[in-house]
Amino acid sequence: MAFVSAVTGDDSTKKFMEVLQNDFRNLSLETKKKYPQIREACDEAIEKLSLASNNPQASLYGVVNQILYPLVQGCESKDLKIIKFCLGTVQRLIAQQGIDAKGARHVVDCLYNLGQAGVLELKLLQTAALLMTTSDLVHGDTLARTMVMCMRMVSASETRDVSTSHAAAATVRQLVALVFERALAEADGTLKVNPADVRPQTNSKAPKDLKPCAVDAYLILQDIIQLINGDAAHWLVGISDVPKTFGLELLDTVLTDFSPVFFKISEFRFLLKEHVCALIIRLFSPNVKYRAALPALHIPGGGGTGGAGGSPAAAERPHFPVTMRLLRLVAVIVHKYHDLLVTECEIFLSLTIKFLDPDKPLWQRALALEVLHKMTIQPQLLKAFCECYDMKPHATNIFQDIVNALGAYVQSLFVASQVNTPAGASGIPQQPGFYWKGVWLPLCVTFEPGTAKSVYIEMLDRNEAPTIQDGYGISVAYACLMEIIRSIAITVEGDDYFRLQELYDDSQNDDEKEINSNKNGNHQKEADTKTEQKEIMNNGHDGESDQNSNVVGKTDENEDKEDQLRLQLLKSSWCGLVWGMSVLAEASIGELENILRAIQTLARVSGKVRVCAARDACVGALCRCALPAQYCVPALGALAALAGPWRRDPAPPDADYRHQVVWVGTPLPSAALPTGQQQSFVMVTSRHVTAMKALLCAAQRDGDTIQQAWLPVLTTLQHLVWILGLKPSTGGSMKASRASADANAVMSTSAVMADLPALSAMLSRVFESSKNLDDVALHHLIDALCKLSNEAMELAYSNREPSLFAVAKLLETGLANMHRIEVIWRPITNHLLEVCQHPHIRMREWGVEAITYLVQAAFQYHHNNPELVTEARQRLLLEPLSELCAVRHCDVRARQLECAARLLHSLGDQLGAAWPLMMEIISAISSHHSEQLIRSAFQCAQVVAGDLLGCAGPRCLRKVLTTAAAFAHQTKELNISLTAVGLMWNISDYLYHNRDKLVAALASEAAVCPELPHNADLAPLDRLWMCLYIRLSALCIEPRAPVRRAASQTLFSCVGAHGALLARPAWRALLAVLFPMLDQVQKQAKIASSEKVDTGEHILIHHTRNTAQKQWAETQVLTLSGVSRVFHSRFQLLTTVGDFNRSWATLLEYITDFALTRSHEVSVAALKSFQEVVSAAGRAAEADAAGSSSALQRHVWAAAWAAWTDIASSLSGDQAQVGEDGKPPEPYAPSLNFLTTLVQIFPLIFQHIRPTFSPADVARLGECVSRVCSVEPAAAALDSLATAAAPVSLHALHCLDTVHKEALIRHELLPPMFVALTSLARACSQSSGSGGGGGSSGGSGGASARCLAAAASLYRAAPAPCISVLPHLLQALHTAVQRLGADKTRRRSSELQPDETAQIASLLLQVLATALPLARENPEEYKEFWETLPTVLETFMFEPPAGGQGGARALVALVRDEALRGARAPAAARRALLALVRAGSLHAQPPPHMQSEQELREREEFARICFETLLQFSILEDIDSLGGVNNETDPLAIVALLDRFQEVISRYTTDETNNDPLPRHQISEISFVLKAVATLTESMKKAPPGKVDAVAWQKLIGLYPLLVRLAACGGGGGGGVDSVGAALREALLQYAALLCAPL
Repeated sequence: MAFVSAVTGDDSTKKFMEVLQNDFRNLSLETKKKYPQIREACDEAIEKLSLASNNPQASLYGVVNQILYPLVQGCESKDLKIIKFCLGTVQRLIAQQGIDAKGARHVVDCLYNLGQAGVLELKLLQTAALLMTTSDLVHGDTLARTMVMCMRMVSASETRDVSTSHAAAATVRQLVALVFERALAEADGTLKVNPADVRPQTNSKAPKDLKPCAVDAYLILQDIIQLINGDAAHWLVGISDVPKTFGLELLDTVLTDFSPVFFKISEFRFLLKEHVCALIIRLFSPNVKYRAALPALHIPGGGGTGGAGGSPAAAERPHFPVTMRLLRLVAVIVHKYHDLLVTECEIFLSLTIKFLDPDKPLWQRALALEVLHKMTIQPQLLKAFCECYDMKPHATNIFQDIVNALGAYVQSLFVASQVNTPAGASGIPQQPGFYWKGVWLPLCVTFEPGTAKSVYIEMLDRNEAPTIQDGYGISVAYACLMEIIRSIAITVEGDDYFRLQELYDDSQNDDEKEINSNKNGNHQKEADTKTEQKEIMNNGHDGESDQNSNVVGKTDENEDKEDQLRLQLLKSSWCGLVWGMSVLAEASIGELENILRAIQTLARVSGKVRVCAARDACVGALCRCALPAQYCVPALGALAALAGPWRRDPAPPDADYRHQVVWVGTPLPSAALPTGQQQSFVMVTSRHVTAMKALLCAAQRDGDTIQQAWLPVLTTLQHLVWILGLKPSTGGSMKASRASADANAVMSTSAVMADLPALSAMLSRVFESSKNLDDVALHHLIDALCKLSNEAMELAYSNREPSLFAVAKLLETGLANMHRIEVIWRPITNHLLEVCQHPHIRMREWGVEAITYLVQAAFQYHHNNPELVTEARQRLLLEPLSELCAVRHCDVRARQLECAARLLHSLGDQLGAAWPLMMEIISAISSHHSEQLIRSAFQCAQVVAGDLLGCAGPRCLRKVLTTAAAFAHQTKELNISLTAVGLMWNISDYLYHNRDKLVAALASEAAVCPELPHNADLAPLDRLWMCLYIRLSALCIEPRAPVRRAASQTLFSCVGAHGALLARPAWRALLAVLFPMLDQVQKQAKIASSEKVDTGEHILIHHTRNTAQKQWAETQVLTLSGVSRVFHSRFQLLTTVGDFNRSWATLLEYITDFALTRSHEVSVAALKSFQEVVSAAGRAAEADAAGSSSALQRHVWAAAWAAWTDIASSLSGDQAQVGEDGKPPEPYAPSLNFLTTLVQIFPLIFQHIRPTFSPADVARLGECVSRVCSVEPAAAALDSLATAAAPVSLHALHCLDTVHKEALIRHELLPPMFVALTSLARACSQSSGSGGGGGSSGGSGGASARCLAAAASLYRAAPAPCISVLPHLLQALHTAVQRLGADKTRRRSSELQPDETAQIASLLLQVLATALPLARENPEEYKEFWETLPTVLETFMFEPPAGGQGGARALVALVRDEALRGARAPAAARRALLALVRAGSLHAQPPPHMQSEQELREREEFARICFETLLQFSILEDIDSLGGVNNETDPLAIVALLDRFQEVISRYTTDETNNDPLPRHQISEISFVLKAVATLTESMKKAPPGKVDAVAWQKLIGLYPLLVRLAACGGGGGGGVDSVGAALREALLQYAALLCAPL
């Protein structure tokens, strides 16, 4: 109050007091005649005021009660003018807050009295209102009297006009509001009432604990309830009746404006709960019980709804003003006090819902709709309904009932008899509204979202029910349904809902803007618990209760209560909402977009809360709106079972005449229906296009929440796309081509043709926006597409044209989600792989198109975070393309290779860890692939091996090798195989030049080489090399000869060029590869056919390669030569690798086997290889001079010696008697080159086995070389290359010559050495005698002589140790001469080789020259020699070709000098020798063929020498040593000899008489006799006198006459006269000394 502390000294107070003084003066003047007492009181008041104004310390309150007295007196007067003036002054005092509590009571009493008198009621109301509003001094009974005064004026009367009543009602409302404001302020502590100002209540029934202001409010509220009930007021004494409408309005005001009072003061809550609610329920009774007699008719007013006969009593009829105000109260109570009045609100809401029943009056239904509309715009209120009722076990499902009632209300409106508008096309105006089942209802009112603009419930001045506008009910019901959906969305999404709405509105104006609602509305979901996430993954199916259930089943004990509430909101409302909205959508004209948007919103929030049934129902409603009539059941059979308005009867033919038909097309074939039952065509209207756009928007924006409902969405879109003729194009988008449109369309409009590109773009954006979906939602989308594709595949199996929609959209989805490729890749590509195997070519083409496009796009995608591009991701991307290898369709394989080629050319450096898969793709060739496919794959392999080996990486090189090998093995194209082998050389070159990088890159490589499982210790780079060698070795046994040739050459070129890189374990592994390869080559060669190869008409093959056997022979040569080169070049290294002894032995075994092969080419090559490895071993031995590996060397050379002997000893002219097929094989003999090479190898071996070479080895060597030289070589083509080489026998002799020197040192080798030499000589002589080629140009004979010469030389070098073998040597010489004599052919060729016999004779002379002196000295040790010697000498002296030759003469001289002279030889030997000399001295007739002069002359000379020797030995030598030998004293038998001479000379003389020429042998004989006579004569003359007896002399002298006669004959006319004459003259001259007797 302004003047509580004011003093009169204040300027404003002085002015106010002056004003009061003036007022009192005026009042005094006015009353001085009629009311002197008032005048006096006025004067007194003026005086008091004057004193107070002059005293600055005086207070106004000190004089207020005194100055009020004249004013009260004035009001008690009957003079209206004075009363009015006094009330004005009182009002001025009240306005200036110049009245205290006592004064206030006086003022109220005064006003009360005036009110009873009915004077100046408006002035009274003003004063009372001013008193109450400007101060808080009125309490208790004072307040009650004020309220009673005002309330009495509310009711109109004859003396009181309506304006006064209205003013009184307004004042009462104001006063009641002030009372409750004070109570609220008092409860808040902002207002404190002085107890002294409160007068005790006389009739108070208020609780004692209440404060003064609260007591006032409590009593007023209590009396208002009493008055509404029709009872008298307790506190407001004197008020027994007020209009119910006014009381309800007061109650409405209190409950609306002062709800905090009820929450803060429990006594008020009690009143509210026990009295107010009971009052409302009682007043509702007429409305609930009333049933309209004619519910189908439009009832304009509350009193006109019933009929005369069947209607209830008038008292029971609802009264519009009361009902309207009751519903207002219900709205307030439900809104403000539902937390306090849960049960009561349940009752009120149930009653309100009943107002929507079809049998209620239209105004009642309209009022209930407006109340419900006010409630539905309050999300928190609906949330409270659900929490308090629907979530309670035994409560009514109020929220569910509200929604269902609205849905039922909407459906109930579409009854033709209930609406006055006629049905039919002519009854539909061109305005927004609803038309269904022949009923037209206009949309007469619209509301902004979140606002409720009531019409009928605000008609407080109406006492009769108004006429309800047509369409108002459905307009409000439509708004209610929309608001419920909006409120649910706000509850679920919170502030995100408004942001989403703004985005949606913006997107309506820009169709190109990509928006996804779920990314903006999922912030709350990110904070959900793991249990909720699991439920999301399961789409809410686990533990989900029925949608009509009152209790939500908890899936987890700790599940958040808020989430349960949201879940129950949807469960309670979705069915009714979908029901009602579907009806509205079906009937809508002009509002379809908004309805569909609301359904979209409901679907979105249902998905977020995981109410799958609700979500599916909403999606189903959208889908059915988009599909033509009668089309949805076969297309969406899964949704047909859902309860809802779509279970409609077949629509009449003109059901959609309100919508323009824009397209008539053919339906998509369905597997569920036989071909004959398919519809011929379907019509698409503008309504369907709009619904399709809405469906596309929902799918684009709310994809995260659609979850499992993607299947009906996509099914619908697929059918619409088919009907509209959209076909898939590059990248998966659907395009409208003119051809496809014309093919599908029966009828179309230009408008829809223009819309097709936009629809196509919207459709593409749906799948492009999938990039914003979470992983679970994306998987649901992909799963739905896969199911749709499976249906199309099933349809295609029946040879019907399938839809490619699903496959194309899988591609588009994959392209849109490249940023999370790991999530989508396997589901999409796995299905596309199934599509690729479909027999229908169109399905297959698009399946492989999708996979290849995705793979290329995935590799081209530039990830924002390179760290996420892992090796696993790279492998994942290429796995689908790799798995296409399992598809047997050639067109799929061709597209796969095209994609691989593009990847290699453009993205080869980005494949990374996917390189192994790429190589699997390239190498996946099989026999059923065409040549073109193989060529395409090989082109990819060439790109890799040529340019991309560095990109492929070290770990992929083995795959590259495997790929190249696979192409080399293929049989479709030989050139590809050969080029593939060349690629392997390129790879080896890469490995060599990049070895350092590879070693570093493979340092952490832990994988073992699968081809060599037992060699895990290999270094990674060595494993790569081994992979290369293994592949090449496998190609070396390939069936095709050119491939084998190329592989063999490449293999050993690689080893030779790059083998230095291999470590020792790798060499061991390499040998483990090479030896099995040789084994396989050998096996294949053995079974190879010898039939000629048919190569066609245009290919010529050399005769050396025209059979498989010959081709395998080439392979044998290449492989064995290659392995040998490996040993030759790396021998020193190989000796340190593993079990070298075993490897060496294995190699020699293969060399042996190959050398004995019945192929000149192979056998010679084997020996060349033998020679090569032996030379390498020799170099290694020389390098190992220190002998650090002596044991190894011994084993090496022992094995080599064994192999050599095995080869040599296995030689034979007839190696097989019967072939494998039972037929005799072709004759085979080793070639001369083979034999020559074989014997040339031995010296290389011997120099290393010299110390250990035993006599047995020498004997073995002799056998081997003898066998070699005894074999008749074949005239092989290869021998022509070595025609100028030395004969085999010479090389064999050289072998023995190498042992010769060792034998001289180690004498134990001599015996077998002589045996070897003689055996070789014998073998050479045998091959020469048989006309063999063991030596060229007659070399075998010479070789035999050389062998004997070597033996003789060996003997001469060491005669003493050779005593035992001397007879053997003599016998060999003897045999050689005998062979020369027996071989007539050889004798005939002796003219060409005249010295061969002389060589042998010379050898005998040399041997005997050495042996005879030793034999004379040791006759016992040489016993066998002496026994053998005569036989040998006999042959050399007498048998051709040596007999009688110069050698024979030399032998006679040698025997004479060494054996006979001195008589030191054994007697038996001397006799035998003398017998030989004697026999030689006889000139025998030569053989018939020996007719040459030279031969005769030599024989004569031989006989002469023998004769001289014998004569010399007999006459000149001492013959005592011959005593006892046949008792002959005349070893020469001179008498008999002279008789023989006489006979020959006599016969010659006789024959000389003939005129015919004498035979040559006779001339030679006479010439010899004459010479012998001369010699004998000379010897006898020289002999001592006692040596020659007389008879001999007589016989000698008796020859003289014959000689003279012979001289007389003149020697005959033969050609030998000169020789006879000379001999005769010599003989006659010897007789000169005999003409006189000796002294």
